[in-house]
Amino acid sequence: MARKLYYKILDNGGNKILPDQWEEVLRLEHWYNSEFLWTAGKLAFKQYAVFPNFDHFFINEDELWKKIVERKNELRGRGYNEEEIVNFLESENLIIAKKGGYFDGCLASGFTGVAANEWNAYLVCEFLLRCSRIVDTASIMVEDEGNFIKTKRAQFIRGAVVLESPDARNAALYSAMIEHRHVFSIVDPEKYDQFPSFQSTISDFNALELDEQRLILKDWNWLGFDNNFDRDGDDVRGTDLNKKVKSFRIAIGDSLAK
Repeated sequence: MARKLYYKILDNGGNKILPDQWEEVLRLEHWYNSEFLWTAGKLAFKQYAVFPNFDHFFINEDELWKKIVERKNELRGRGYNEEEIVNFLESENLIIAKKGGYFDGCLASGFTGVAANEWNAYLVCEFLLRCSRIVDTASIMVEDEGNFIKTKRAQFIRGAVVLESPDARNAALYSAMIEHRHVFSIVDPEKYDQFPSFQSTISDFNALELDEQRLILKDWNWLGFDNNFDRDGDDVRGTDLNKKVKSFRIAIGDSLAK
């Protein structure tokens, strides 16, 4: 599976998402997904995970999805926001909706597959940083399965970044990262202009000759797990997300929501 970044706004009693804020997040997400090349997955920040209500409509999947999309576009054209649209679609038995997105205990959540495309990892975090300025009534948790976020986890709050309280072994390292404003890796976008699209299957693999199968299994780069860094998770030159962060700090005790 491709390496992913996960992001969540937890339903912890302190976070809140206003409808106008979320509409702006959706517009920003659409711009990022349209403007840039994504090789393993796109941004998918959701307040609702939506499923077709097959139990109510006895038609095939394609026809039901077409019906849902047409109704959604009609309601969007009449000026309704996402929450209102979901309520309409549920009341009309077109969909079944799970509030909070992909993950339980959330107001919104999502994930993006990036594999080894560090420019895509940069774009995910830049998007979330901008979202934190829009949804200034909530904090956004992000976790990286790779190395773009050097601490693996961070929290975006109104344009600032909060790091989880480190154990004794990493306390000095976290402090140095903050002192030098180097929590996120430096990324050269030009290195990823021709990055191959992620694929998790090989067509007609069983029909290939044995030596061809062994060559594919030996070369894991087709999965997008190549190491593209120059040194210590950074490119020699490139774009620096750290410079766009208002401030960094380390959480004290339980102040970082988990």
